[in-house]
Amino acid sequence: MALGNPPLNHPDPPNDPSHGADLFVIGPLGVGILAIDGGLTAGLLEAATVIVRKRFFDSNHLYGMSRHFVWSIPVVYALLFLILGLAFVVGRRLATRVLGAMVILPALLAAFPQVYALALLIVALGVSIRVVPFFENRPGLTKRILARGLPVLITIVLILAVEPLLVGHYRGWRESSRPLPAAGSPNVMLLVLDTVAADHLGLYGYGRPTSPTLDELAGRGVRFGAVRATASWTLPSHAGMFTGRWPHELSAGWLDPLDSAQPTLAKYLSERGYATAGFVANTLYCAWDSGLDRGFTTFRDFPLTPLGMLRSATLVSRSLDGVQTAAGWADEMLGVAWLAPKTQFLAWLLDSDRKDAATVNRQFEDWLNHQKPVKRPFFAFLNYLDAHYPYQIPPTGIHRFGVAPRTPREATLVLDWWRTDKKSLNPGEIAFVRDLYDDGIAHLDEQLGRLIDTLDRERTLENTWLIVVADHGESFGEHEGVFCHGMSLYQTEVHVPMVIVPPGSVQDGRLVSETVSLRDLPATIVDLLGLTENSPFPGTSLAGTLRSVAARAPGDHPGRALSEVVPNNPLDPDRVRIMVKRPYLVSLAEPDWSYIMNQETQREELFHLKNDAAEAHDLAKNPDAKEVLKRMRDASSRLINGPTAPAARLPRN
Repeated sequence: MALGNPPLNHPDPPNDPSHGADLFVIGPLGVGILAIDGGLTAGLLEAATVIVRKRFFDSNHLYGMSRHFVWSIPVVYALLFLILGLAFVVGRRLATRVLGAMVILPALLAAFPQVYALALLIVALGVSIRVVPFFENRPGLTKRILARGLPVLITIVLILAVEPLLVGHYRGWRESSRPLPAAGSPNVMLLVLDTVAADHLGLYGYGRPTSPTLDELAGRGVRFGAVRATASWTLPSHAGMFTGRWPHELSAGWLDPLDSAQPTLAKYLSERGYATAGFVANTLYCAWDSGLDRGFTTFRDFPLTPLGMLRSATLVSRSLDGVQTAAGWADEMLGVAWLAPKTQFLAWLLDSDRKDAATVNRQFEDWLNHQKPVKRPFFAFLNYLDAHYPYQIPPTGIHRFGVAPRTPREATLVLDWWRTDKKSLNPGEIAFVRDLYDDGIAHLDEQLGRLIDTLDRERTLENTWLIVVADHGESFGEHEGVFCHGMSLYQTEVHVPMVIVPPGSVQDGRLVSETVSLRDLPATIVDLLGLTENSPFPGTSLAGTLRSVAARAPGDHPGRALSEVVPNNPLDPDRVRIMVKRPYLVSLAEPDWSYIMNQETQREELFHLKNDAAEAHDLAKNPDAKEVLKRMRDASSRLINGPTAPAARLPRN
């Protein structure tokens, strides 16, 4: 393909700088090919750099974007570079240097995310100024590279784009080829309400009607009154629900995904003939890169949208970060208070990975409609994020308890709550944000009700175990200024709801008041399905309580639940938002007591939950509680000192 004179087979004249001008004698087609070549090259370099950095050099092994980034980033850059190609009309020689720098810059930004973008741009320009003249002085070679390289680049991107589709088809074929489970085997639906605290729900005594759907489901099934999450943040809590393991037994951390060392519930059920599907709204800690997708034939996480593709490109994301930083500086130094919330909103808009409950429901219902002709029992996992920061319901949602932001300060609180200096808050501002949190719970409950109505109408629940839980709760300054989650083991963050509705349930409405852990879910599910033979899942099955109306026999369950939280989140360098340092904490709960140990300072806390549900009165130094304190300390030490517990996390007794 010729881009202009001289022809492609024209020899490169030696040492003739003036001949380089021929390179610029190209028409619109040549400009387009040059731009697309550069964009695809830049995108593939960035994608490769990200993979190498994450696997070998970066302490953060989570990608934080769609698995399609390997082809979507090159496509984004090809389009951006086409736009940049217009610069050739104004200043072609300067534009070649800029274009050369832009080819190099994305890989530099991806390789060195901590370095200022301006510094990397200067480096890229310096390299380009040295390298581009080499190609300018050899127009014949350059044109051959451009013309012959473009089909190769397009082919690579197409292969990368088709690969996930081929993998999906292979997984579907493998699932359909497995023998069906026993006739009449029930389905299982695990619905996780991300960040929904039990003490903000009506069925746990909250004063606001935030959860009419859950209240109704509790009347149809069994409500567990004292369920504890294994961790106070998303990834290890979900990992515990999938493996039956405590956090210290798993690889899942702030920067590390769940590895393949422990079997997962989805993989176990898939190997026994179940169709498995996951539909995830929390794309930060539940997406494909978290390791939670292992064993699922179908797994829907990041929405593949134009805005999401744009945000995955480093040039776009770093540019947007720069705009936000400048807006924050303008707000702080110049008093331009209206600017920062608008740029934060732009960032939120471009960060279009957030899915509301209606979208999660729709994805599940579409999948279920395709499954019905097969008549294969299924295990479906649905993760909802509507109650999570930034506490924004969709535009069509109803504010039942709060109001939409009315001032720049309120907009900042909503959009940047996670990093807001909590020392600067007044009680009214905390109440404002808490009201929006309740709005999110109520909106989620409404969407849950719509899903249940659909399942009832289609008679799906007649042969389905429905399990509704939360992975952790949320704090609003109830203890020593602790906010959000992932930083304490108080009830506000680890006491979670759990309602289990049996297939074709009649009005039951039982309450199980003894303490149980979310880690018991895998053992419970395989027991309910009659698949306990060779089960790899520890924990205690709750199936006996669920199958029988009769009360559980004494001793069926230990009535204890361990919770853990690892030290400070390395992804969150902003210390002002929580007001306290986060060490490694371990907690043990019994029906009447909650014990918390700070492994760094050896500080112990002890609360009598029956008399002090808010954990306002620490009894650790009370002489009358000495025996209870020792019993709880010894029990937690036995659980933590397992063979897989990292040495750095062991208690110092």
